[in-house]
Amino acid sequence: MANSEVALGLEVELADRPEEISQDQRKLSAEAIFDKSEAMANIRRSYGDLRGTELKVCLLSFSIFPEGSEIRKRPLIYWWIGEGFITATKEKTAEEIGEDIFAKLLRKDLIQPAPGESNCELLVKNCCVHPWIRRMLISLAREARLFDFDPRWPMMPSDSIWTCRRSCLVSKEDKSITPQGDDQWKQNLLTVFNVNVQYLDLKQEWLDKLKRVEVLHFGRWQSSPKYHIEVDQKTFDGSQAVSFLNGLGAQKHLKYLSLRGISRISELPASIRSLISLEILDLRACHDLERLPSDISSLKKLTHLDVSECYLLEGVPKGLHKLSSLQVLKGFLIGSQEKTPTKLGELATLKKLRRLSIHIGNGAAIQAGEFEKLKVMSSLRYLKVSWGVVSKNLTEGIEDEPSKFLFPENLEKLDLQGFPLSDAPEGLKPSKLKNLKKLYIRGGELKSLVHGENEQWKVEIFRLEYLKKFIYSEEEVKRIFPHRKYWTVKNLSEAEG
Repeated sequence: MANSEVALGLEVELADRPEEISQDQRKLSAEAIFDKSEAMANIRRSYGDLRGTELKVCLLSFSIFPEGSEIRKRPLIYWWIGEGFITATKEKTAEEIGEDIFAKLLRKDLIQPAPGESNCELLVKNCCVHPWIRRMLISLAREARLFDFDPRWPMMPSDSIWTCRRSCLVSKEDKSITPQGDDQWKQNLLTVFNVNVQYLDLKQEWLDKLKRVEVLHFGRWQSSPKYHIEVDQKTFDGSQAVSFLNGLGAQKHLKYLSLRGISRISELPASIRSLISLEILDLRACHDLERLPSDISSLKKLTHLDVSECYLLEGVPKGLHKLSSLQVLKGFLIGSQEKTPTKLGELATLKKLRRLSIHIGNGAAIQAGEFEKLKVMSSLRYLKVSWGVVSKNLTEGIEDEPSKFLFPENLEKLDLQGFPLSDAPEGLKPSKLKNLKKLYIRGGELKSLVHGENEQWKVEIFRLEYLKKFIYSEEEVKRIFPHRKYWTVKNLSEAEG
């Protein structure tokens, strides 16, 4: 029986109890019944049957999220990596292992796709946990002393660091709580995770006392981009900076820093260059972020850098091509020549880079043959390229050399947004992308993907959306995508269907 069905049976069992029982009594009764129920025993057995410590500890991490939460997959996996719950092997990166664990938990029905998510396992980006399974996880996480839970706020993680080395930022009824404990306990803290505080008012002195911290997850983990987090800003040396972030430079053990989705951060302090152990820097959707440190080449251990959806960012810093450990780079911005010190072609030196997303702005300066250098990036598996309002000169430059508009041959996923050409270039051809499993083309001028009667894609998942000039025939699409498993075609030209 699936775990969700077990939990539903328990709810029916509780619903059958007399109505005269008060709400508080019913709640206590529910918890007592649950702890001793066959449902609890079944769910615990599902947990016990999980093979490997990695799978179990990753599942227990779901215990800290409030009931009913929709949890974004990517920051969850980043957290697992930062904690050391998962590590790379010779065969797979830590992120790939995280993807496998997420998929296994879905298949075992211990987590579920969030409402509105695809039923295709490969496409699930947000998940949730059934309340009764969450209850079991809280009990097990407390037993393992992985997290503590606050008796003042039932079923919420605790700010206390007396019993474990992980502390949560939590708030209820407009009250915010920061980690409690004396300086010695703070010095031993491993993790600070922002569960639901929307207005961060942390002091630099507080951050300075964290001597061994490895994970600082201040940013957004919620699936909705509407969830708001902001910080108070202070003035330092005549410029706007976030006060508590100036203490970052002292964190020599920090592996994972998330500021995802936080407002009112206009720049990162130069002290971030001292984070010698930093592996993941997640700045996605920091909409007020304008400037990064001018050179980040000192971050030798950095494997993930995400600056996507930072729409005010003026440019990328120098030294990106020197980050030899980099596996994921999202939000590489091609702007004017003076604001793009690292050229696209220089990224070819990053031999471990597997994921890359590029945004090409209106004033982009792309040198001749720049895209041709992408072809030699043999380690790249996932590539996303988005175009803003493309200038006429840029479009003409691409049209003049369509044969040099090439993609890495080992790509497994290609995502093109706002594609400026009407005809598919030579590089966008099935015979050039034999390993491609996912193809997304959304918006732009493309009219067709047909290259000849014998050309067929091996793609299993594809999306063709908002292509007003695309000449669409369902029969033709089925012919050129014979291996399709999941596909979306919408908002194409008037020739559709």
